[in-house]
Amino acid sequence: MYAVIDTETTGLLPSHRHRVIEIAVVLLDARGQVEREWVTLLNPQRDLGPQHIHGILTADVLAAPEFADIAAQLGGLLAGRMVVGHNVEFDLGFLRAEFARLGVTVPLITERSMCTMALAGYLHPGAKRTLGACCAAAGIPIEGWHSALADTRATAELFAQYLGAFAAPPPWQWAYEEVRRLPWPDLPRTGVAPTVRPVHAGGRHGWMSRLVDQLPRVPEPPQADSYLVLLDTILANREITAADADQLVQVANELGMTRPQVDHLHRYYVSALADASWAAGDVTPDQRNDLDKVAVMLGQRAFDVDDALLRASSGRYVVPDRPGARGFPRGSTMVFTGDMVEPREVWWDRAVAAGFAPQEAVRPETTFLVAADVDSLSMKARAAREFGVPIISAEDFRRLLPQAERKAG
Repeated sequence: MYAVIDTETTGLLPSHRHRVIEIAVVLLDARGQVEREWVTLLNPQRDLGPQHIHGILTADVLAAPEFADIAAQLGGLLAGRMVVGHNVEFDLGFLRAEFARLGVTVPLITERSMCTMALAGYLHPGAKRTLGACCAAAGIPIEGWHSALADTRATAELFAQYLGAFAAPPPWQWAYEEVRRLPWPDLPRTGVAPTVRPVHAGGRHGWMSRLVDQLPRVPEPPQADSYLVLLDTILANREITAADADQLVQVANELGMTRPQVDHLHRYYVSALADASWAAGDVTPDQRNDLDKVAVMLGQRAFDVDDALLRASSGRYVVPDRPGARGFPRGSTMVFTGDMVEPREVWWDRAVAAGFAPQEAVRPETTFLVAADVDSLSMKARAAREFGVPIISAEDFRRLLPQAERKAG
Protein backbone atom coordinates (compact mmCIF):
# COMPACT_ATOMS: atom_id res chain seq x y z
CA MET A 1 0.00 0.00 0.00
CA TYR A 2 2.85 2.43 0.86
CA ALA A 3 6.30 3.05 -0.63
CA VAL A 4 8.57 4.94 1.75
CA ILE A 5 11.44 6.65 -0.08
CA ASP A 6 14.58 8.65 0.55
CA THR A 7 17.23 10.00 -1.83
CA GLU A 8 20.76 11.30 -1.53
CA THR A 9 21.59 13.88 -4.19
CA THR A 10 24.44 15.95 -5.64
CA GLY A 11 22.70 19.16 -4.59
CA LEU A 12 19.41 20.76 -3.69
CA LEU A 13 18.00 21.66 -7.11
CA PRO A 14 16.87 19.21 -9.79
CA SER A 15 16.22 22.24 -11.98
CA HIS A 16 19.98 22.94 -11.89
CA ARG A 17 20.87 19.47 -13.16
CA HIS A 18 21.59 18.06 -9.73
CA ARG A 19 21.14 14.31 -9.68
CA VAL A 20 20.09 11.41 -7.46
CA ILE A 21 23.08 9.33 -6.35
CA GLU A 22 21.33 6.95 -3.96
CA ILE A 23 17.72 5.90 -3.55
CA ALA A 24 16.06 3.53 -1.11
CA VAL A 25 12.51 2.20 -0.97
CA VAL A 26 10.79 0.38 1.90
CA LEU A 27 7.42 -1.13 1.03
CA LEU A 28 4.77 -1.24 3.78
CA ASP A 29 1.39 -2.93 3.93
CA ALA A 30 -1.81 -1.22 5.12
CA ARG A 31 -0.84 -1.80 8.78
CA GLY A 32 2.66 -0.36 8.37
CA GLN A 33 4.44 -3.72 8.33
CA VAL A 34 7.57 -3.97 6.17
CA GLU A 35 7.12 -6.07 3.03
CA ARG A 36 10.37 -5.39 1.18
CA GLU A 37 13.46 -3.17 1.08
CA TRP A 38 15.38 -2.00 -2.00
CA VAL A 39 18.35 0.36 -2.30
CA THR A 40 20.99 1.30 -4.85
CA LEU A 41 23.72 3.81 -5.48
CA LEU A 42 23.57 5.60 -8.84
CA ASN A 43 26.30 6.92 -11.11
CA PRO A 44 25.22 10.48 -12.00
CA GLN A 45 27.98 11.01 -14.57
CA ARG A 46 29.00 14.20 -12.79
CA ASP A 47 30.65 15.31 -9.54
CA LEU A 48 28.98 14.11 -6.35
CA GLY A 49 28.36 17.48 -4.71
CA PRO A 50 28.35 17.80 -0.89
CA GLN A 51 30.21 14.63 0.07
CA HIS A 52 30.56 15.97 3.62
CA ILE A 53 26.79 15.47 3.91
CA HIS A 54 26.03 12.21 2.10
CA GLY A 55 29.42 10.52 2.62
CA ILE A 56 29.47 8.85 -0.82
CA LEU A 57 32.81 8.67 -2.63
CA THR A 58 33.39 8.72 -6.36
CA ALA A 59 34.91 5.25 -6.12
CA ASP A 60 31.62 4.01 -4.64
CA VAL A 61 29.57 4.94 -7.72
CA LEU A 62 31.95 4.17 -10.59
CA ALA A 63 30.46 0.70 -11.07
CA ALA A 64 26.94 1.67 -9.95
CA PRO A 65 24.02 1.73 -12.43
CA GLU A 66 22.79 4.94 -13.99
CA PHE A 67 19.20 5.96 -13.31
CA ALA A 68 18.06 4.67 -16.70
CA ASP A 69 19.33 1.20 -15.73
CA ILE A 70 17.05 0.94 -12.68
CA ALA A 71 14.12 3.12 -13.74
CA ALA A 72 11.89 0.14 -14.55
CA GLN A 73 12.71 -1.58 -11.24
CA LEU A 74 11.97 1.60 -9.33
CA GLY A 75 8.74 2.18 -11.24
CA GLY A 76 7.62 -1.34 -10.39
CA LEU A 77 8.14 -0.62 -6.71
CA LEU A 78 6.27 2.70 -6.72
CA ALA A 79 3.39 1.94 -9.08
CA GLY A 80 0.05 1.65 -7.31
CA ARG A 81 1.44 2.72 -3.94
CA MET A 82 1.16 5.92 -1.96
CA VAL A 83 4.63 7.44 -1.59
CA VAL A 84 5.79 8.46 1.89
CA GLY A 85 8.84 10.53 2.81
CA HIS A 86 10.22 13.06 5.28
CA ASN A 87 9.96 16.39 3.45
CA VAL A 88 8.66 14.19 0.64
CA GLU A 89 8.40 16.97 -1.96
CA PHE A 90 12.21 17.15 -2.07
CA ASP A 91 12.52 13.48 -3.04
CA LEU A 92 9.55 13.58 -5.42
CA GLY A 93 10.98 16.58 -7.24
CA PHE A 94 14.24 14.76 -7.89
CA LEU A 95 12.55 11.54 -9.01
CA ARG A 96 10.23 13.41 -11.38
CA ALA A 97 13.30 15.10 -12.88
CA GLU A 98 15.18 11.79 -13.28
CA PHE A 99 12.26 10.16 -15.08
CA ALA A 100 11.81 13.29 -17.21
CA ARG A 101 15.39 12.90 -18.44
CA LEU A 102 14.27 9.57 -19.87
CA GLY A 103 11.42 11.30 -21.66
CA VAL A 104 8.63 9.98 -19.45
CA THR A 105 6.17 11.55 -17.02
CA VAL A 106 5.37 9.62 -13.85
CA PRO A 107 2.41 10.05 -11.47
CA LEU A 108 4.44 11.17 -8.46
CA ILE A 109 2.06 13.80 -7.10
CA THR A 110 2.92 15.70 -3.95
CA GLU A 111 -0.74 16.16 -2.99
CA ARG A 112 -1.25 12.38 -3.19
CA SER A 113 1.74 11.49 -1.04
CA MET A 114 2.34 11.50 2.73
CA CYS A 115 5.00 13.58 4.52
CA THR A 116 6.12 12.48 7.99
CA MET A 117 7.42 15.99 8.70
CA ALA A 118 3.91 17.37 8.13
CA LEU A 119 2.28 14.51 10.04
CA ALA A 120 4.55 15.09 13.03
CA GLY A 121 3.41 18.69 13.27
CA TYR A 122 -0.24 17.66 12.93
CA LEU A 123 -0.17 14.80 15.44
CA HIS A 124 2.25 16.34 17.92
CA PRO A 125 2.04 20.15 18.09
CA GLY A 126 5.46 21.47 19.05
CA ALA A 127 7.27 18.58 17.35
CA LYS A 128 10.65 19.48 15.89
CA ARG A 129 11.37 19.47 12.17
CA THR A 130 14.23 17.08 11.38
CA LEU A 131 13.91 13.34 10.87
CA GLY A 132 16.35 12.80 13.72
CA ALA A 133 14.29 14.88 16.13
CA CYS A 134 11.00 13.26 15.10
CA CYS A 135 12.51 9.80 15.50
CA ALA A 136 14.09 10.64 18.84
CA ALA A 137 10.70 11.82 20.13
CA ALA A 138 9.20 8.54 18.96
CA GLY A 139 12.02 6.42 20.44
CA ILE A 140 13.28 5.30 17.03
CA PRO A 141 17.07 4.97 16.58
CA ILE A 142 18.79 5.93 13.33
CA GLU A 143 22.06 4.31 12.35
CA GLY A 144 24.11 5.43 9.36
CA TRP A 145 22.42 8.83 9.11
CA HIS A 146 22.35 10.24 5.59
CA SER A 147 22.48 6.87 3.96
CA ALA A 148 19.28 6.54 1.99
CA LEU A 149 18.40 3.12 3.44
CA ALA A 150 18.93 4.15 7.07
CA ASP A 151 16.81 7.25 6.62
CA THR A 152 14.11 5.31 4.77
CA ARG A 153 13.93 2.62 7.44
CA ALA A 154 13.59 5.30 10.12
CA THR A 155 10.92 7.15 8.12
CA ALA A 156 9.01 3.88 7.58
CA GLU A 157 9.06 3.11 11.29
CA LEU A 158 7.98 6.65 12.09
CA PHE A 159 5.12 6.51 9.58
CA ALA A 160 3.98 3.13 10.95
CA GLN A 161 3.77 4.72 14.40
CA TYR A 162 1.79 7.66 13.03
CA LEU A 163 -0.46 5.29 11.08
CA GLY A 164 -1.44 3.67 14.37
CA ALA A 165 -2.82 7.01 15.58
CA PHE A 166 -5.66 6.82 13.05
CA ALA A 167 -8.56 4.42 12.85
CA ALA A 168 -8.65 2.14 9.80
CA PRO A 169 -9.08 3.14 7.07
CA PRO A 170 -6.99 6.32 7.55
CA PRO A 171 -8.32 9.73 6.48
CA TRP A 172 -6.19 9.66 3.31
CA GLN A 173 -7.71 6.41 2.03
CA TRP A 174 -9.47 8.30 -0.77
CA ALA A 175 -6.13 9.61 -2.03
CA TYR A 176 -4.64 6.12 -1.97
CA GLU A 177 -7.56 4.83 -4.04
CA GLU A 178 -6.73 7.47 -6.64
CA VAL A 179 -3.01 6.68 -6.57
CA ARG A 180 -3.36 2.96 -7.07
CA ARG A 181 -5.34 3.53 -10.27
CA LEU A 182 -2.84 5.96 -11.82
CA PRO A 183 -1.05 4.42 -14.82
CA TRP A 184 2.74 4.21 -14.91
CA PRO A 185 4.73 4.28 -18.16
CA ASP A 186 6.05 0.98 -19.49
CA LEU A 187 9.84 1.18 -19.12
CA PRO A 188 12.32 -1.34 -20.58
CA ARG A 189 13.92 -3.63 -18.02
CA THR A 190 17.70 -3.94 -18.12
CA GLY A 191 18.49 -6.66 -15.62
CA VAL A 192 21.14 -4.41 -14.02
CA ALA A 193 21.60 -5.22 -10.34
CA PRO A 194 21.52 -2.51 -7.63
CA THR A 195 24.79 -1.40 -5.99
CA VAL A 196 24.84 -0.99 -2.20
CA ARG A 197 27.03 1.67 -0.63
CA PRO A 198 30.13 0.51 1.29
CA VAL A 199 29.97 0.54 5.06
CA HIS A 200 32.47 3.40 5.29
CA ALA A 201 30.08 5.89 3.77
CA GLY A 202 27.60 8.08 5.59
CA GLY A 203 27.44 9.10 9.20
CA ARG A 204 26.13 12.00 11.20
CA HIS A 205 27.49 13.20 14.48
CA GLY A 206 28.70 16.09 16.52
CA TRP A 207 27.65 19.17 18.39
CA MET A 208 26.05 21.05 15.51
CA SER A 209 23.87 18.11 14.46
CA ARG A 210 22.49 17.85 17.99
CA LEU A 211 21.65 21.55 17.93
CA VAL A 212 19.87 21.24 14.59
CA ASP A 213 17.62 18.52 16.01
CA GLN A 214 16.43 20.94 18.71
CA LEU A 215 15.29 23.72 16.39
CA PRO A 216 11.52 24.36 16.45
CA ARG A 217 9.18 24.52 13.49
CA VAL A 218 8.33 27.82 11.84
CA PRO A 219 4.65 28.20 10.81
CA GLU A 220 5.06 31.24 8.55
CA PRO A 221 5.58 31.59 5.68
CA PRO A 222 4.10 28.21 4.67
CA GLN A 223 7.30 27.27 2.82
CA ALA A 224 9.49 27.91 5.89
CA ASP A 225 9.95 24.35 7.10
CA SER A 226 10.52 23.04 3.55
CA TYR A 227 13.35 25.55 3.23
CA LEU A 228 14.78 25.17 6.71
CA VAL A 229 14.86 21.37 6.66
CA LEU A 230 17.33 21.61 3.77
CA LEU A 231 19.41 24.06 5.80
CA ASP A 232 19.21 21.59 8.71
CA THR A 233 20.57 18.86 6.45
CA ILE A 234 23.47 20.98 5.24
CA LEU A 235 24.44 21.95 8.80
CA ALA A 236 24.19 18.45 10.27
CA ASN A 237 27.93 17.95 9.75
CA ARG A 238 28.98 21.39 11.08
CA GLU A 239 29.62 23.28 7.88
CA ILE A 240 27.93 25.28 5.19
CA THR A 241 29.98 26.01 2.08
CA ALA A 242 29.62 28.91 -0.32
CA ALA A 243 28.16 26.52 -2.88
CA ASP A 244 25.58 25.38 -0.30
CA ALA A 245 24.64 29.00 0.38
CA ASP A 246 24.24 29.69 -3.33
CA GLN A 247 21.94 26.68 -3.70
CA LEU A 248 19.81 27.82 -0.77
CA VAL A 249 19.19 31.11 -2.58
CA GLN A 250 17.92 29.19 -5.59
CA VAL A 251 15.77 26.91 -3.41
CA ALA A 252 14.16 29.96 -1.82
CA ASN A 253 13.44 31.36 -5.29
CA GLU A 254 11.84 28.11 -6.43
CA LEU A 255 9.71 27.99 -3.28
CA GLY A 256 8.46 31.50 -4.09
CA MET A 257 9.97 33.10 -0.99
CA THR A 258 10.86 36.79 -0.97
CA ARG A 259 14.24 38.16 0.09
CA PRO A 260 12.77 39.73 3.29
CA GLN A 261 11.22 36.35 4.18
CA VAL A 262 14.56 34.58 3.70
CA ASP A 263 16.44 37.21 5.68
CA HIS A 264 13.89 36.87 8.49
CA LEU A 265 14.28 33.07 8.50
CA HIS A 266 18.06 33.37 8.59
CA ARG A 267 17.91 35.76 11.54
CA TYR A 268 15.55 33.37 13.30
CA TYR A 269 17.78 30.41 12.48
CA VAL A 270 20.95 32.00 13.86
CA SER A 271 19.06 33.05 16.99
CA ALA A 272 17.56 29.57 17.43
CA LEU A 273 20.99 27.94 17.06
CA ALA A 274 22.37 30.28 19.71
CA ASP A 275 19.43 29.50 22.03
CA ALA A 276 19.94 25.75 21.56
CA SER A 277 23.70 26.00 22.10
CA TRP A 278 23.28 27.86 25.40
CA ALA A 279 20.62 25.40 26.55
CA ALA A 280 23.11 22.57 25.90
CA GLY A 281 25.69 24.09 28.28
CA ASP A 282 28.55 26.56 28.23
CA VAL A 283 29.58 27.55 24.71
CA THR A 284 33.23 26.73 23.99
CA PRO A 285 35.39 28.93 21.74
CA ASP A 286 35.28 26.29 18.98
CA GLN A 287 31.51 26.08 19.20
CA ARG A 288 31.24 29.86 19.13
CA ASN A 289 33.44 29.89 16.03
CA ASP A 290 31.04 27.41 14.38
CA LEU A 291 28.08 29.66 15.20
CA ASP A 292 29.87 32.69 13.79
CA LYS A 293 30.68 30.92 10.53
CA VAL A 294 27.06 29.86 10.11
CA ALA A 295 25.89 33.41 10.82
CA VAL A 296 28.22 34.93 8.23
CA MET A 297 27.32 32.39 5.55
CA LEU A 298 23.64 33.19 6.14
CA GLY A 299 24.23 36.92 5.73
CA GLN A 300 24.07 37.64 9.47
CA ARG A 301 26.69 38.94 11.87
CA ALA A 302 28.50 37.62 14.89
CA PHE A 303 26.90 40.57 16.73
CA ASP A 304 23.59 38.75 16.16
CA VAL A 305 25.02 35.62 17.81
CA ASP A 306 26.17 37.75 20.76
CA ASP A 307 22.70 39.22 21.14
CA ALA A 308 21.01 35.81 20.94
CA LEU A 309 23.38 34.23 23.47
CA LEU A 310 22.86 37.16 25.83
CA ARG A 311 19.08 36.75 25.56
CA ALA A 312 19.25 32.99 26.04
CA SER A 313 21.52 33.33 29.08
CA SER A 314 19.58 36.20 30.66
CA GLY A 315 22.73 38.28 30.38
CA ARG A 316 25.12 35.70 31.85
CA TYR A 317 26.98 35.04 28.60
CA VAL A 318 30.35 36.81 28.42
CA VAL A 319 30.88 38.31 24.97
CA PRO A 320 34.42 37.46 23.82
CA ASP A 321 36.87 40.22 23.00
CA ARG A 322 37.31 40.11 19.24
CA PRO A 323 39.36 43.07 18.01
CA GLY A 324 39.05 41.81 14.44
CA ALA A 325 35.88 41.51 12.41
CA ARG A 326 33.25 39.84 14.55
CA GLY A 327 32.89 36.19 13.63
CA PHE A 328 36.50 35.62 12.55
CA PRO A 329 39.25 35.71 15.19
CA ARG A 330 42.14 38.14 15.07
CA GLY A 331 44.91 36.76 12.88
CA SER A 332 42.53 35.04 10.45
CA THR A 333 43.85 34.80 6.92
CA MET A 334 41.71 36.25 4.16
CA VAL A 335 41.81 37.11 0.47
CA PHE A 336 40.05 39.71 -1.72
CA THR A 337 38.72 39.07 -5.23
CA GLY A 338 36.91 41.23 -7.78
CA ASP A 339 36.77 44.94 -8.58
CA MET A 340 35.37 46.94 -5.67
CA VAL A 341 34.33 50.60 -5.63
CA GLU A 342 37.28 51.54 -3.45
CA PRO A 343 40.87 50.58 -4.30
CA ARG A 344 42.10 47.20 -3.18
CA GLU A 345 44.76 48.92 -1.08
CA VAL A 346 42.06 50.59 1.03
CA TRP A 347 40.39 47.25 1.79
CA TRP A 348 43.77 45.66 2.49
CA ASP A 349 44.62 48.40 5.02
CA ARG A 350 41.22 48.00 6.73
CA ALA A 351 41.76 44.27 7.03
CA VAL A 352 45.18 44.75 8.59
CA ALA A 353 43.84 47.41 10.98
CA ALA A 354 41.10 44.98 12.03
CA GLY A 355 43.69 42.36 12.92
CA PHE A 356 43.55 40.15 9.82
CA ALA A 357 46.34 38.73 7.69
CA PRO A 358 45.43 39.44 4.03
CA GLN A 359 46.92 37.14 1.39
CA GLU A 360 47.10 37.19 -2.39
CA ALA A 361 46.11 33.55 -2.99
CA VAL A 362 43.45 31.23 -1.56
CA ARG A 363 44.88 28.19 0.19
CA PRO A 364 43.14 25.30 2.01
CA GLU A 365 43.89 26.96 5.35
CA THR A 366 42.54 30.41 4.30
CA THR A 367 39.82 31.50 6.76
CA PHE A 368 37.57 33.39 4.33
CA LEU A 369 37.36 35.19 0.97
CA VAL A 370 35.85 38.66 0.42
CA ALA A 371 34.34 38.98 -3.06
CA ALA A 372 32.92 41.93 -4.97
CA ASP A 373 30.40 39.37 -6.28
CA VAL A 374 29.80 36.26 -4.14
CA ASP A 375 28.86 34.34 -7.31
CA SER A 376 32.24 35.19 -8.85
CA LEU A 377 33.84 32.66 -11.19
CA SER A 378 37.33 34.03 -10.56
CA MET A 379 40.20 31.65 -9.92
CA LYS A 380 40.21 32.72 -6.27
CA ALA A 381 36.47 32.10 -5.88
CA ARG A 382 36.72 28.70 -7.57
CA ALA A 383 39.62 27.78 -5.29
CA ALA A 384 37.62 28.92 -2.25
CA ARG A 385 34.68 26.69 -3.22
CA GLU A 386 37.01 23.77 -3.83
CA PHE A 387 38.63 24.18 -0.41
CA GLY A 388 35.37 24.95 1.41
CA VAL A 389 36.53 28.47 2.31
CA PRO A 390 33.58 30.78 3.18
CA ILE A 391 32.90 33.58 0.65
CA ILE A 392 31.36 36.82 1.89
CA SER A 393 30.51 40.04 0.07
CA ALA A 394 32.45 43.27 0.49
CA GLU A 395 29.40 44.86 2.10
CA ASP A 396 29.09 41.98 4.58
CA PHE A 397 32.79 42.40 5.36
CA ARG A 398 32.28 46.12 5.94
CA ARG A 399 29.42 45.46 8.38
CA LEU A 400 31.54 42.96 10.28
CA LEU A 401 34.40 45.41 10.84
CA PRO A 402 34.81 47.26 14.12
CA GLN A 403 32.98 50.60 14.03
CA ALA A 404 36.17 52.64 13.61
CA GLU A 405 37.03 50.80 10.39
CA ARG A 406 33.61 51.19 8.70
CA LYS A 407 34.39 54.04 6.33
CA ALA A 408 31.79 54.97 3.73
CA GLY A 409 32.51 53.84 0.21
